[in-house]
Amino acid sequence: MSAESDALHSLTGTRTRVVWVQDVADGTDILSAGDQLILKGYDTHDGLGERAILDTVANYAKPLITPLGHRVVFSDHRKTSTFVVNWDGSELRELGRGFALATWIDSKTGIEWVYMGNGEASTQAPSYQRITRHQLDRWSVSEVVWDKRPVNNNSFQVSADGRLAGGLFPWPRAGLVELPNGAWHRIGTGCWTGFSGHSASLFWYFDGSHRNLTLVDVERDERWQVNINDAPGIDGYEVYHPRWTNHPLFLVMTGPYSMGDSTNRIRGGGHQVEIYIGRFASNLASVEKWVQVTFNQHADFYPDAWIDPSKKIQEGVVVGIKRDSGSLATEVMPRHRLVVEARVLVSAPIPTPESILPYRQALLVNEYEVLQVLSGTYVEKKVLVAHWVIKDGKVLAEAQRQAGTVVQMTLDMYDEHEELEGERLIMDSDAFNLRLYYELDN
Repeated sequence: MSAESDALHSLTGTRTRVVWVQDVADGTDILSAGDQLILKGYDTHDGLGERAILDTVANYAKPLITPLGHRVVFSDHRKTSTFVVNWDGSELRELGRGFALATWIDSKTGIEWVYMGNGEASTQAPSYQRITRHQLDRWSVSEVVWDKRPVNNNSFQVSADGRLAGGLFPWPRAGLVELPNGAWHRIGTGCWTGFSGHSASLFWYFDGSHRNLTLVDVERDERWQVNINDAPGIDGYEVYHPRWTNHPLFLVMTGPYSMGDSTNRIRGGGHQVEIYIGRFASNLASVEKWVQVTFNQHADFYPDAWIDPSKKIQEGVVVGIKRDSGSLATEVMPRHRLVVEARVLVSAPIPTPESILPYRQALLVNEYEVLQVLSGTYVEKKVLVAHWVIKDGKVLAEAQRQAGTVVQMTLDMYDEHEELEGERLIMDSDAFNLRLYYELDN
């Protein structure tokens, strides 16, 4: 076993496979729109390290490891069709028209299914009007499971019993639906949702700063925030493509996004973007350990990971989800309101409305020197403050803050405003040790 395989095996305690899309061109194809991609894989137990599953340069979108772990389903945007291939790259075959949203196994029969999106919707982010599920090995056996609301293509996941699905219906409306064609339950606002759907129905949505997950225990109606851009090597930059694995204590993501225009570093991609797997703490209040899976000179996007469910996770690595009732309940806390007089130290560039699409609103973070605290308590000499710069697709007249300008601001902690959780937040400061504040409208 290589050092990387040892590290990943130590993290998960069993055989683990990871699949992803690699951009072999300029490294900016974050959503697999182009044809300069290859399909890559990694197995802790085969001794091959990072390798190509399919090395023909083409379009590969949202690869998904099948529940039994020995095949990969992926879509081709250019051909508007979905394919399956064995883990070793053999027996590539076309399944049918549409976009593969999720894979699922019926625990009673052992039959693997693929959930397909068809009928592109007129939404801000790519979505589909109808979801049909097909048996992977008898494609003609199919049924419509959802056609009430458009479904975003990035984040759809199905519960273990097949009765619920989590996703964006459509972006940025995050929530759950009852299958087939039952009720829709909105949970929050964000992107890149995840749904574990195991013994406890755990859901997440990603925030507009591309740094934090809001986790929701659906059964208990509890929610809490987990930071995921603190992995070694991410250095506080934005991350992307978060996805829950087939085990509820593990997730995958990509990062760091440190290239390109600071107004939208995600679109800049970059050859420094790698794949990471993280392990949640047993109460899911944090990610307790990260492992970097890939080490290469190309940009790696859209990961999915499979952790062998047939093997018992070794004792001491994962002992199961432990959550006491009410332990993570959201408490109503008093506002930590400040009024400060401060000087703009770093004036970040104002994004254009086009650069933040499909978002239509954005907040920008500037760094200030605190000259005087007029109300409240604040001991740091600097403060990070987010203020609105784009609303309804238009740059606000007061958006620009020139360096050296002295302003008086009324501030709350950013995390105290739940209504901001799905808004695009642009932050280019490296002062990650400072708490983020939000400027209230005067």
